[in-house]
Amino acid sequence: MMQYQYDAIVIGAGHNGLTTANYLAMGGLKVCVLEQRPVVGGAAVSEEFHPGYRNSVASYVVSLLREEVVEELELRKFGYQTMPLPNAFYPDLNGEYLLLTEDESHNKAQYAKFSDSDYDAVTAFDEVVEKVGAIIGSQWLKEPPRLYQGGISDLIAASKLGLDLYHLDNATRHSLLQFFVGAPESIIESWFDSHKVKAMIASHCMPGNYASLSQPGAGLAMLHHAVGSLDGKKGAWGLVRGGMGTITQAMARSALAKGVEIKTEAPVEKILLRDGIANGVRLSDGSSLHARIIAANTDPKRTFLTLLGKEFLPEKFARDISAFRQESASLRINLALSGLPQFHCMPGNSIGPQHQSTIVFIQSKAHLEEAYLSSRAGIPADPPIVEAIIPSTLDDTLTDAPGTHVMSLLCKYMPYDLKDGKHWDTEKETVVTNILEYLTRFIPNLPDILVAHQCLSPLDIERMFGMTRGDICHGRLEPDQLFSARPHPDAAQYATPVKGLYLCGSGAHPGGGVTGAPGRNAAQRILRDVKQKRLAS
Repeated sequence: MMQYQYDAIVIGAGHNGLTTANYLAMGGLKVCVLEQRPVVGGAAVSEEFHPGYRNSVASYVVSLLREEVVEELELRKFGYQTMPLPNAFYPDLNGEYLLLTEDESHNKAQYAKFSDSDYDAVTAFDEVVEKVGAIIGSQWLKEPPRLYQGGISDLIAASKLGLDLYHLDNATRHSLLQFFVGAPESIIESWFDSHKVKAMIASHCMPGNYASLSQPGAGLAMLHHAVGSLDGKKGAWGLVRGGMGTITQAMARSALAKGVEIKTEAPVEKILLRDGIANGVRLSDGSSLHARIIAANTDPKRTFLTLLGKEFLPEKFARDISAFRQESASLRINLALSGLPQFHCMPGNSIGPQHQSTIVFIQSKAHLEEAYLSSRAGIPADPPIVEAIIPSTLDDTLTDAPGTHVMSLLCKYMPYDLKDGKHWDTEKETVVTNILEYLTRFIPNLPDILVAHQCLSPLDIERMFGMTRGDICHGRLEPDQLFSARPHPDAAQYATPVKGLYLCGSGAHPGGGVTGAPGRNAAQRILRDVKQKRLAS
């Protein structure tokens, strides 16, 4: 009989890996988590990127983290504290802006600057999105039913979902169909009047997406705004005090309190098999660790094709995983600032609502499409769509000196493969310069207050976090790569074609974002298999 050091080994100490480890330990298993970096957290990590300046260097806002995970892992006891990010700010190059707050009378006046009808249209649209999002969100903490060869539990799950859809009113049912198989372009044009609001809604497709506005099904990304919540408030987004790393540090402390062993600077080189069954891992230093359960928080391509090897997989499964679409065309920049950004369209020497906002630099709906087409041609969008926040205006723990600030930029779309054989290591600084020059048109004092910057290109994201092609979602969130097909019908229930090997990361249902849902769901599947003695002894 094989001698195991652990019951379960979790590859990757990102938020989903740590979530899985916590629940497995709660189920009585002896668990070890292996992380390649010196610090836990994966892409949900806070680091000092310049002396005296700290930030969430990758993932930067919270909303999708499931409250069940927060409560069950007692994350608040271990330091998790949220702060709402109450406003949304859309500045224009021509000096106009749309600033949305929690004051509805203010918002109505803001929309009226651009359209007589869009305030009512947005209100109605948000109601539909909330209804559709509730259906999507109700499935997040459930194992998706099998597409084929399922049992009675799969029939029951599919029936319950069918009943949920049946109880929707006709208009909402139609909207659900539009989001799943329609194009964002059509949805936007059918709802809204002004170019400004059309651009705002188009930008909701952008953060975790990489698709044309004319692509059927690309509108699913809009629903993220409805699925999330913050401290019980639906659709709210916010910050975590101390940065997103506070989430994963709290998860790690919770896991350690349950007896989980966490090893950093322990990159996994190979998943080991014995008689076709996963039974351990080999680290880059040549040492091996063994367990009867391997839970991979790595993305599907990295898990199956790199760490395991296609030769150990069914031929059709390996070919399908090779074709699984992974790329989000995301570039992250963190700015260290000696003072407060001054917006040309809304100047002010003190912190105002425009600073405590999600700030989106988008010129028009066409701007988003142009950025996408440029990236598809291998050319970094110039200018890109930029989503920004200034977290230090709410969280004073991020900088050492009073009056200094940090600013997060998510820039889309930026291709992993550059045209004409160019390489990110030589092109990155030129791209950053262009982005900063573009932002200076909105923030004239930016050159005067810029102390330093950190840039993570798609290649850097792959290198630092092990995300294939820099995909922050571990696979594009499109209809044929979701639910019972994520990442493949034979691995959509977290167990894989290799006995003892499970997926617990964002490449599994329900997908990307800091949710904890794949990690929790995977742990429940593993514990059920342990109870039913489906694993090797």
